Amino acid sequence: MNSRKAAVPGGTRLRRGLALGATAVLGALALGSAAPGNAAPERFPALADDRAAVNRSATAAPAQMSQLDFLLGDWRCEVTTQMHGQPAMTNTTYLSVRSILGGHWYELRSLQLPSTSNPQRLVARQVYGWDPAAQQFTTYYFDDAEGQGAGSAPQVTDGHAVFTGTYLFNGFRHIGRDDLYSPAPDKLYNDVSMALESAPEQLFPVGTARCDRR
Repeated sequence: MNSRKAAVPGGTRLRRGLALGATAVLGALALGSAAPGNAAPERFPALADDRAAVNRSATAAPAQMSQLDFLLGDWRCEVTTQMHGQPAMTNTTYLSVRSILGGHWYELRSLQLPSTSNPQRLVARQVYGWDPAAQQFTTYYFDDAEGQGAGSAPQVTDGHAVFTGTYLFNGFRHIGRDDLYSPAPDKLYNDVSMALESAPEQLFPVGTARCDRR
């Protein structure tokens, strides 16, 4: 990975709530600024699989999904984002990751709370699944500030997954990379990098999320 310092088109302030998600958790950092959301506070459901979906599923969940089990649970994350020439911003983000649709998908729900350094409140969703045709993991991200995108991870090993994809925030498209890993059973980390779409190989770090199980 190349580390590069660059000005970012479309705004100077990062505001993606690092739901692990180039979106994240686990997915998410976003570019530009936006008015804080006015929606009611997010309330996460109790973590459990969708039992009805389990009973109705025509096929068993892919065995590969168990490799993402290190994401499951309720998390409280301290998120730090920084771009070259800008002061660092910190936010607290709450994550809830659960198995849905009989284990065929894992759903991440993210709530980024406003802070003094970053007043943005952001609610996001992200799903992770197994693509049997491409033989890799896939993810889709979307939030309440018009952010969206999709990525993939060819393989996951020992509680470590690297998802890379293309994401759109405030009208600016970029390459995002989420390096998700669990250094201990009750911890979940994400190191986020990005690159301009015109130079996808020139990734540079833009933020971190350090999450503790709640």
